[in-house]
This record gives sequence, structure tokens and C-alpha cells, in this order.
Amino acid sequence: MDKIAKIALGAAFLGIVLVIISCAPQETAIQQPEQKKMTAEDSARIALEIKKYLSFGLEYYKNKQYNDAIRNFKKVLSMDPSNELAHKYLADSYLRHPDSTMIDSAFVLYSSAIKKFPNTAYFYSGYGYVLHKVARRYADLAEQESDSAKKEALQNKSGALIDSALVNFHKAVELDTGDYASMNALGTIYLSRGRLDSAMKWLGKSVEIDSNQVEIWDILAKIYVARGLNKEAARAYKHLHRLMPEESEYLLKYGQYLAKSGDLKKSLDILNEYINKNPNDYRGYQYLGLVIAFQKNYKDALRQLKKAEKLNPKSVKLMCDIASVYKDMKNYALARRYLAKAKKIDPKFGYIYIVEGDIVYQQAMDLVPESGELNMAAKCKLLTAYKIYKKALADPNWAGFAKSKMDYLKKYLPTREEIKAYEFMGNKCE
Repeated sequence: MDKIAKIALGAAFLGIVLVIISCAPQETAIQQPEQKKMTAEDSARIALEIKKYLSFGLEYYKNKQYNDAIRNFKKVLSMDPSNELAHKYLADSYLRHPDSTMIDSAFVLYSSAIKKFPNTAYFYSGYGYVLHKVARRYADLAEQESDSAKKEALQNKSGALIDSALVNFHKAVELDTGDYASMNALGTIYLSRGRLDSAMKWLGKSVEIDSNQVEIWDILAKIYVARGLNKEAARAYKHLHRLMPEESEYLLKYGQYLAKSGDLKKSLDILNEYINKNPNDYRGYQYLGLVIAFQKNYKDALRQLKKAEKLNPKSVKLMCDIASVYKDMKNYALARRYLAKAKKIDPKFGYIYIVEGDIVYQQAMDLVPESGELNMAAKCKLLTAYKIYKKALADPNWAGFAKSKMDYLKKYLPTREEIKAYEFMGNKCE
């Protein structure tokens, strides 16, 4: 109402001035240039006020003092309702505000800004973030809901909002081909849905624009690994080592994926040099063991991995890696023993259930006859693998990869009717 009141007051003031000028005697008319000069001065004064409050707002925004930022940006818009910068940062201040109820104001501001500035990418991007944030709120409510019908309704609402967020992020990158933040949003949303190829596409475009994004390279590296793209994984870990040379894990993973992409000599040089410099760091032996295992020299691989285990028996990732090697050897009993150790260390670590699901999946493939036709015993094993992968969804770092594996298995799972018929015959579908 303040903005409307000020506009109305200005209009009333202008009307009075026009009446006075038209009705005044001749000598009053001589004063017109002075009146115009005052109006110009008023405009200059207002412009300075806008600049001042905009400057204050941006400083408060930078310091995350969002209440003060909001107050100043509102003052700017009360004087200049079409100020695009004030619209942008006012909406963003509401979006970033720690008070979750402020998201409603962000929703209104971004949606109205899109109508006012239809060719500005930022407002579509911001609206996408708002929709995604609200979607997560519905997803959290769905997790807490015990009633299955209400749970499904909340999940559907969350999914619809994420669909709308995707539309807005796509519009943002269409308007601004350098908007790597929206590309990151697209990539991470597609990853959360298990669409690894779409995630890889958008995150790859993002790092082409800005190659110094540690978090995005880290996600990309995991996607490349999941897709078996070893050269790309090596390149990603090389970038990560460049950006964070103090993080030894990236150097070691770079060595690991160099071997997988065919450069075994360089890989061994990196890993052996690391071990010589850091003989008490278990990770050197861990990654050397993984490289040797890739060559299918399991005996020597396990020797290195056991050295790592002696140095750090509490590494959940190491326990999973050893389990994975035993899985490749088809020694499922020892693989499960090491997964049991991993669960004792951190039962919430998603990679445990990826490896465990892979073990059951491999067991299912062992049951497939030479003809390649899936029998019910194999289908039931695949159903068990599906349920195990599902446990990894609780870990955000592994949820996307688990979803991808689950989506792949869906078309091979037994139907309810098949399970009933199979169990009627005295069998058990795990």
C-alpha cells in the first residue's frame, strides 16, 4: 500500500500544480521554468535515494542480513517499481532467508517477476529453486506420513513441483547459455531421479563453462564411474586433484582410473610414489590393491588391501572395497563378511547396499541358463537385489546411483501373479 499511496499522492500533487498554472495570472506563468527545475531536482534526488537503498540492500544481502536487505530493496521498489535488480535481490533474499515461511514471498515475487521480465533468465532460475525447495518440503512430509494414500498424494505433489522446476531451469539455460548454476540444478535433479545420462549431460556443460567447481567434478566423477567411463573418470579426478591438491584421495583415485583407462604404468608410478612418501597411510595400499584387482590378480590385490585394513580397520569404504573384490572372485561368503564389518562401522553408508545389491545381482546372473532366458529363481534374486539397492536411497551421496540400478532392474522383476504361482508350487521368492 505504501507504493500505491506514494503514486497516488504524486498524481494528486501534479493535478494541483496543473490547475494552479492554468488558472494563475500571467506573472505566475513566468514561474514555470522554476517549477520544472524543481521537478528535475526531485527526480535527481529520488535517483540518489534509489542508488543509496540499493547499495545498502546489496551490502546486507552479501552479509546474509536478509531482513535488512529486504527492507532496503522494498524501499527501492516503492520508488521504482520496475527496478529489475531490486526485484532480483528481494526475491533471492526471501529464498535464502533462514525463516522457512519466507519461501511463500519468494514464490510470489519470482512468479510476478517472470511476467514483468519474461526474457530474464535469472527469474526462471530463481523460480525453479523455489519450486524445488517446496517440493523437498512435500517429500519430507511424505516420509513422515504413515497413511499410504496421503503419502502417495504428497509424493505426487512433490514430483509435480520438481517437474515444474525442471521446466523453469530449462528456460533459464535457454535464455542464458552461460547459466551454469541452472545447469547444475538440472544435473542434480536428474541425478536424484536416477537419470544418470541426463545428469552427466548438464553437469558436463556446467564444467565446460567453469572448470573450477569441486562439488560438480566430484559428482561427475561418480557418474562416470557408475557408467564405466574410465577415461572421463580419470579426467574428473585429475581436475579434482588440481583444485584440491591437499586432498590425497583425489590423486589416488586419479591413479586408479588411469589404470582402468589403460595407462597402467603411470597409475602404478603415482600410487607407488604415494606409498613411498606416506607409508602409514592406508589409502595408498587400498588404491594399489584396487588397481591390481582390476588386472584380476586377486591374490596380490588382497595382500595390499589387507595391509590397508591393518592400518585402518575402521574405514567403512575400505571394508566395502574388499567385499567388492571378493564379489568379483565370486567368494560371496567372504564378501558378506566384510559387508557385515562395514555395517558395524556405519550402517547408513549407502555404498554398503550398492555392493550388497551387486552381490545378489551377480548371484541372479549365475542362475541364468546359457539360453539367456530369465527363470523365476533368477527373477526372485533380482527382486532381492532391488530391495537391497532401495536401502541406499537414504544416503544422498548414493541415492541417484541406487535409483539408476533399480530402474534398470524393474523390467526384469517378477509380477505378483508370477510370485504367487511360484510360491504355490512350494518355492520361495526371496
